[in-house]
Amino acid sequence: MTAPRAWFFSLVVLLSMGLSACSYRPTIGPLKNSSTPSTGSQSASGEQIYFRSVDPQGNAITYTGGPAFGGMMMGSFLTCASCHGPEAQGGNHIMMGMQVMNAPGIAYPSLVAMAQQTTGKSSYTLDNFRNAVIQGTDVDGSRLSQEMPRWHMSDQDLADLFAFLKTLQ
Repeated sequence: MTAPRAWFFSLVVLLSMGLSACSYRPTIGPLKNSSTPSTGSQSASGEQIYFRSVDPQGNAITYTGGPAFGGMMMGSFLTCASCHGPEAQGGNHIMMGMQVMNAPGIAYPSLVAMAQQTTGKSSYTLDNFRNAVIQGTDVDGSRLSQEMPRWHMSDQDLADLFAFLKTLQ
């Protein structure tokens, strides 16, 4: 093999390995240093949904929309933790070196604070959460950014995910 062909072959192998790593679907839940152990089966199921986008039966939970980097950098696979972080703390993400996406914190106290700020209400309900996650609307009825995926999940999975977020501070 000539030097240019060997270089090209090596590049193709490295790119293939990199792309397969991007589409890796983790088989374990949160990072080992997670400071919030789950209690109860509802919260444990919600934790699995948050970190893996997989329901208790092992089925992938699908979505439409979402951030532009979801398809290219993550092999068309997102989880809540992909944007909102391992402790649901939120943060800014720079996509493709140009666009900035701000994912809000979604631990329950953050959700209550958002409701307080936008509507003056001192609570955040499962219906508020359903509207955000499934329909893409905020507590005040405004549309969330298209960067927020519209998830396709059962009412039970949604309730489990909400229960998990209530365990986070």
